[in-house]
Amino acid sequence: MSSDRCMRAPLLRHHPTPRPVPMISMTEIPVFRIDPVHPEPEVIRRAIEALTAGDLVVAPTETRYGLLARADSDRAIERVYEAKGRGLLRPTALFVQNESGLRELGDMTAQAERLMKAFLPGPLTLVLRSRVDWAPPRVMDGLIGIRWSSSAVIRELVRQIAFPVTATSANLSGSEELEATAQIREALGDAVSVYLDGGRLSGPVSTVVKCVGHDVTILREGAISAELIRSQIRHGGGI
Repeated sequence: MSSDRCMRAPLLRHHPTPRPVPMISMTEIPVFRIDPVHPEPEVIRRAIEALTAGDLVVAPTETRYGLLARADSDRAIERVYEAKGRGLLRPTALFVQNESGLRELGDMTAQAERLMKAFLPGPLTLVLRSRVDWAPPRVMDGLIGIRWSSSAVIRELVRQIAFPVTATSANLSGSEELEATAQIREALGDAVSVYLDGGRLSGPVSTVVKCVGHDVTILREGAISAELIRSQIRHGGGI
């Protein structure tokens, strides 16, 4: 065969067999290191993308890790409760950005005002008479739990999104609070789309106080002691 005929001969092409898309495993769940004091914008953006899509995010607060989801999505709420193994008849608190958000969602009593001025933003969840008509578990028996966090990560997330976000612990329902993202990943696995790792968090949980009418009830003592709560409430019942 001449060299010209060789040059004109068609080339054989190799078509490799397509590889299957690998299944997501524990080691492939996105975990991003985040500075809890100065959170990186790119990491915040990734978390916001997941929340906007209705996915779950684990993020550090000023106390422990929280399990976040957009609270205006019934399916996202269901995912939170499925991940935790928790019944939908138990309420979930919501994060707010500032005082305006607190007042928009809850009926601020005189006692709640005192606690807000003394401890917020900070590790305190206020349970108030709801000003919004939302379905359970966001509002239960006319009450809503509101968390105005001092965490730079949470505040930046809430500042940039236009929907409410759940404020519940990142653990299985009824189990102990978890301190590290490795423990949380083992418990919640790929039910969570994005983990934000702010290091080990071993401090006390947030304190939960119900303020309705003239009554004040400490539902859970945590980072703010019952003694400090009482010192701010001079005329409230229920303590």
